[in-house]
Amino acid sequence: MLKTYFHNNKFINKNKDRKKTIPVQYIDQKRIVDINKILNRVRTEKKIENKKKFFFYGSSLLALGLFLAIAMIIE
Repeated sequence: MLKTYFHNNKFINKNKDRKKTIPVQYIDQKRIVDINKILNRVRTEKKIENKKKFFFYGSSLLALGLFLAIAMIIE
């Protein structure tokens, strides 16, 4: 039996030496793979990545432009 205690709002497990068991998935098991779901996920991830790149390059270009504009005004 696994005994647990709370001490100063922290969870303490009395049987620390007990190992966790992880279910093993056999190699022989066949998995049903829907290629359309995988392709759609790849497409959506690519779109998100492109949006992030566009935002990053756009914001860096804007920052560079503002820096140059301020530098031209100061001179």
